[in-house]
Amino acid sequence: MREEIRNILVASVPLVKGEVWEPSAAGPKMPKPSLILREGPQETSEPYAAFTSLYEVWPYVKRTTFKQVDAVSKEVIAALHQKRFDVAGVPHYAEYVGTASEDIVDEEWDALTRGLRFQVYSLAWLMHTPVEPDPVSALQAWSMKRFPTLQLDPTLWSPSDAQPALYWRVESTRKVEPMNWGAWLTMQLNGHVIAPDVSVRRQFVDRVTKQLAIDQNTCMTDKSKMRFLSVSADDGYDPFRQGQIKIEVQFGVLREAEVHPFLKHVYFDSERGGEVHVD
Repeated sequence: MREEIRNILVASVPLVKGEVWEPSAAGPKMPKPSLILREGPQETSEPYAAFTSLYEVWPYVKRTTFKQVDAVSKEVIAALHQKRFDVAGVPHYAEYVGTASEDIVDEEWDALTRGLRFQVYSLAWLMHTPVEPDPVSALQAWSMKRFPTLQLDPTLWSPSDAQPALYWRVESTRKVEPMNWGAWLTMQLNGHVIAPDVSVRRQFVDRVTKQLAIDQNTCMTDKSKMRFLSVSADDGYDPFRQGQIKIEVQFGVLREAEVHPFLKHVYFDSERGGEVHVD
């Protein structure tokens, strides 16, 4: 991921002319203006989301005026803030979360600098592989019917207030009830409403939650019904890790048909009971 972020900075921050350095290689003699890219700690509190990482970008300019630091910082933020990119096929998303320091006069390097912090989210949960009948696919189809203006395909997602995104994932299987024909499954799914503006996210969290409560069920790909047992929402939850909407659903899965050889001869004897003869 470090290399992918470096490539974005090289391509999108023209003021530094490709001078993006790692801390181990940087020093007083490096050209200015230039950037130093530092990787911070990773958090793994949500296993399905893989991890989140903190990155810092430090613009270094000649010791003249901090307006030059401002200009380079503006280009860095424009390059990375609300940027969606893939690393080894896994989607990631970067957000600017503030400065890592105040304005600094580096006496040793004869330079001016300021740290910029970016939170990078690994969105591995977007890479869903359906298993039929699939509750995620069923909610995606429901979302497409009820909210066609939302972004619903994670492979094409781009952060947008004008067109927010709604994605579903399986949180857990709550209950399994075996039946002679198969089983009833009760599962919890989480809905992630993603938009840069929090007010837009809140609006669509409310709209989606109310529509789920009204509809109460939807059809799965095998034409069976999936019932909405309960729906709750909290627009304060992290849209990238927890998801703001929680829905408990119930649907049936059929037992696979068993294959038996065809009977060619059947004899019935009241004294000996049934007898089967197969060539």
